[in-house]
Amino acid sequence: MEEVRIIQAKADFQMALSAFDFISEVGPEEPISRIERRRLRCFEDAAVIAYWRPFSASKGLPTISLKRLGITATIEQLALHERLKERRNKVIAHTDVDRMRLAFSTFKVFEDSEIMLPQYDFDDALEFYPDLDALILWLRTLRQAAGRAIFKRVQGRQ
Repeated sequence: MEEVRIIQAKADFQMALSAFDFISEVGPEEPISRIERRRLRCFEDAAVIAYWRPFSASKGLPTISLKRLGITATIEQLALHERLKERRNKVIAHTDVDRMRLAFSTFKVFEDSEIMLPQYDFDDALEFYPDLDALILWLRTLRQAAGRAIFKRVQGRQ
């Protein structure tokens, strides 16, 4: 099953890479609407989920490690790896209160009425936009490492 996990990991890394590539198509100075930012946030969330899938427990497949892929990560790469894990666990897959960014208030519709309306706003910022170049390079490294591991297996070498 380890071979299957590594093959699937290569696909997962490619999915994450594609999603971050889509986000990188928007320039840092380019104005974007809130709707577009939410669309990009969907790509970012999908990228984080796909990235972390090989490292997470699942039914029927073992997890893999950077070591198993033959990678010795830099301090910066390990920091990205841990940030992606935290984002997945605290924001995307779960809603941890300490990571929520939500504004909520109410206001009167009319001064002479007691009718109150709720007003709320969610943070839909892109967490990893400043790190896109490093993330894309890291994902290419992981994808290549998975490819090498598959190749070695096919050649009969460990």
